Amino acid sequence: MSKGEDLVSEFARHRPALAAIASRLEIGLAAELRRASVDVQFVSSRVKSVESLRHKLSRPDKTYRRLWDVTDLVGLRVATYFEDAVEDVARLVERDHAVDFTHSADKLRFTDHGKFGYRSLHYVCGLPAADAPDPAFRFEIQVRTVLQHAWAEVEHDLGYKATAVPPQIRRRFSRIASLLEIADQEFVSIRRELRSYEEAARAESAHPDRPMSLDVISFATLCESEPVRALDAAVARALDKPLSTALFFPEYTAKMLRLAGLASTADVRDAVARHGAAVPGVVGPYAEFARGAWQLDLAAIDAVQRGYGLVFLAHVAILRGPELGLSKVAKLTRLYQELDDPGDEREAHRIATGLVAALGL
Repeated sequence: MSKGEDLVSEFARHRPALAAIASRLEIGLAAELRRASVDVQFVSSRVKSVESLRHKLSRPDKTYRRLWDVTDLVGLRVATYFEDAVEDVARLVERDHAVDFTHSADKLRFTDHGKFGYRSLHYVCGLPAADAPDPAFRFEIQVRTVLQHAWAEVEHDLGYKATAVPPQIRRRFSRIASLLEIADQEFVSIRRELRSYEEAARAESAHPDRPMSLDVISFATLCESEPVRALDAAVARALDKPLSTALFFPEYTAKMLRLAGLASTADVRDAVARHGAAVPGVVGPYAEFARGAWQLDLAAIDAVQRGYGLVFLAHVAILRGPELGLSKVAKLTRLYQELDDPGDEREAHRIATGLVAALGL
């Protein structure tokens, strides 16, 4: 039997114990990340297959004297949503694990700025003697973004490394890799911009003279304002239900308000001031209509969610507007047709006509 096959046989004997080690390491690393509030898409582990080890040992470019010279018999992978979170994971790994920096590799940062391709942090780590099958045992932790992981998986599935194919195909690999690199950077930038927008939306409540367009973000902060909270409380009393801390379908409700002509936070605030007092009076008739038209029993809901009062406000704003009755039906028809995206116009018209009659505004 060859030296390589001796090592393969030794590995096969140790494989069940290595699988148990891999599982413990995965659970432990995932717990460390949760405690540190580092949000990742996944932490996974694997034990090298016998065939994969046999192939590695047969390569002519490296010689392994013993089984434990192979550092990736056990491997962990961590995929982050955002590129800047890779650094957070890396700091945690370096803090909590015995990293062998001599054999670890930073493949995230290319020294050649014209080079694109596989990107990842590769840590080789050791275990305390009491936890290892051998004092020389080491395992690998790979840290990368989900897009970098996608690149690695597709490249592996193709069966060729991007650096080992003809130039015309290598160029296409590089184009894709550069797009993924840009996408990683753009996702970080978008997240940063969204956070700035959320801060601006929260500040708007203190500066109502600086209205914002109505969307799911500004809707959420609008629901924290005192007038809207008071409106929700009034609806909760009308339904004899407690108030919930959850938001009522922000995208749906913001769209309803826009279709009702309330396109900004200022429009909604004005509508609450002008029509808020009329909202509790339509809750009962609306609930009665909903029971017959949609088999929706509002008496069965557990609690009134934040922003639910704005659903009633949208209807009141339309029905108390200056338009003629026919125009109000048309406006409500459009609202229900577009909310269903796309809805049946005849059914939407039936609902609108019924609501105009039921609410009596």
